[in-house]
Amino acid sequence: MTYQEKIKESLSNYKTTNFPKLKNGKWKNNKKCYSHILPEENKFDNLLHPYNEDCFKYLRKEQIKLHSGFHHLNSSQAMCLNFFFPLFCEKKLELITELLGFKNETINYETVCFEKNGKDGGSGRRATNFDFYFETKSGKKIYFEIKYTESEFGKAKNDKEHIEKFNNVYSNFTKPLNDNFITSKPFFDNYQILRNLIHIDDNSFVVFVYPKDNKGISKGVHKVKTEFLTAKFQNHFFAETWEKLFESIYSKASNEKLKKQLTSFKEKYLPIF
Repeated sequence: MTYQEKIKESLSNYKTTNFPKLKNGKWKNNKKCYSHILPEENKFDNLLHPYNEDCFKYLRKEQIKLHSGFHHLNSSQAMCLNFFFPLFCEKKLELITELLGFKNETINYETVCFEKNGKDGGSGRRATNFDFYFETKSGKKIYFEIKYTESEFGKAKNDKEHIEKFNNVYSNFTKPLNDNFITSKPFFDNYQILRNLIHIDDNSFVVFVYPKDNKGISKGVHKVKTEFLTAKFQNHFFAETWEKLFESIYSKASNEKLKKQLTSFKEKYLPIF
């Protein structure tokens, strides 16, 4: 059984235990129902207690666009919100920067953003969106890419549309990349990773968060420092597993409400751990 299959089986059991009266939900336009998916009208049940009501209000207030698969129990967007939103609420994001090795940094909480737009180089076309983002008061910009059951990082077609976007957007930000990846074809072969990494600069950092047992994602992450980034910017990239991140934050969380949230997070998303 693959990692993805194990997690979906675990989430199916989670749904049976926590939402016994809900029907199984559909994937896209497929008429088939799946036991790890909630009915779309119940998508906000994907937000964990005890921060679910606050998170719901925040999503409405900030008009954050939800992914089409938000009602999937393995939605990485929901996972991101369930972990980082409580830390934002409790003003405990410094626990993240401490883990990354940034000592004595203070978060500018006004900059915290879910679904953060990336660079556009003045073209009006964004390079990508990040799942989570914040800045420190010293000026560090920290971007987060969240992965869960995705089997690999995506590629892109070497077609007219993508070549046009490469020329107008991506090619303006290839400074942190090794020379082998600053032309369109190799860029598209590693598209999803590289369109994140091009946001790295002297004051900007990119963090990938992923499960340690997700072999497809781990394989891509491990190429970042060995193949994709120049030596100058390798320390501006962080690869953190969900297991390490959870353990670090949980061990330092003193707020009982936050501990309750993190316990629920582990039960839902990290059953193997």
